[in-house]
This record gives sequence, structure tokens and C-alpha cells, in this order.
Amino acid sequence: MKILKFQKNKIYLQSDEVIDINRDIKVKYKIETEGEISFEQYKNIIYDSALSKSYFLLSRRDYTIKDLLQKLRMKYKKNAIVEEQLQKVIFKLSKLGYLNDYNYAESYINIKKQLGRKRIEYELYLKGIDSSTIDSIYGKKEIDEKKIILNLLYKVKNKEKDKQIAYFIRRGFKICDILDVLNGLE
Repeated sequence: MKILKFQKNKIYLQSDEVIDINRDIKVKYKIETEGEISFEQYKNIIYDSALSKSYFLLSRRDYTIKDLLQKLRMKYKKNAIVEEQLQKVIFKLSKLGYLNDYNYAESYINIKKQLGRKRIEYELYLKGIDSSTIDSIYGKKEIDEKKIILNLLYKVKNKEKDKQIAYFIRRGFKICDILDVLNGLE
């Protein structure tokens, strides 16, 4: 593959592909402007670049496997070689313990204490975490949603009952728990 130009930390390839690289990758593969790279070097550069980008992203915050893969896919041109290298990166990061959907879900549930289980399940589903993982985490925890509703009631105490119910439904609480708390106060 022919390198059209090398500018800052980007390689512009003849296949209209742009790859972000760092100095280590440049030195390791002896990349020069208007040079050529072999197919094997291309695969390795994609892998090293994606791994480097992943380390950078994970140093800022935690990601689920689905989120990180989505972020990396936006960075590279879609083809089978790139997808294979991205899967290798995800496998390596999972093996090293940097990507763990169970731990992510557990910490997410602990942080989002003011939300109901349904809302948390929905948000975690969007992040690619399956329901069995969520069920196993909730199985370990004793969460009293009625108590949470009671603690949040001060935010909507001056509103009509319909609006109070809608507020708690949007936050993911079960209607039976909401009605139990609201009827218990009357």
C-alpha cells in the first residue's frame, strides 16, 4: 500500500484511508512520507493504532465492550481487515481486565442510585450489557425502591399526583411501588 502523505500524526493511504498513529508506531514501522507499507505492516499498524487509541480512551473513563468497539469503528475505514484487528484489540483488553462489562454494570448501578431498575436496565441495554448480567448484579443487592421513591418525593411534593407519578415512571420505578408510597402518605 502506498502512503500518499504523512502529516502530523496521520498516514494518508492511497485507498483513501487515514490512520492516526503515534511516534512509537512511526518509529516501529519506519513510516516515511511517500513510502510504501506491506499488507502485514498495514494490519499491524491498524492493530497498534487501535490499541493505543483504546488505552487513551480507557484512561479517561470506563467503557463497555460495545461502546469501545463503536468508538473505534468510527475511527477506521470499514473493512474485514480492520474489523479483525479491532476484535483482537477488544479481546486483548478484555483479557487484561481493562474491559469488563460486569464490573461496568455493577459500578453503573451503584452510581445511578436515584433511578429505578427499569431505567437502569434500559440504559445498560443500550450500552450492550445483557439482561442476565444485570439480573445477577441485582440478585446480590437488596435495593428498596420504595425507600428511594420516598427520599425523592421532596422534589415533587408540591405537584399534582399525576405529575408525581409521571416523574417516578420516567425515572424507571414500578407503578405499584409508586402508588404504594404515594397512597401510604395520604
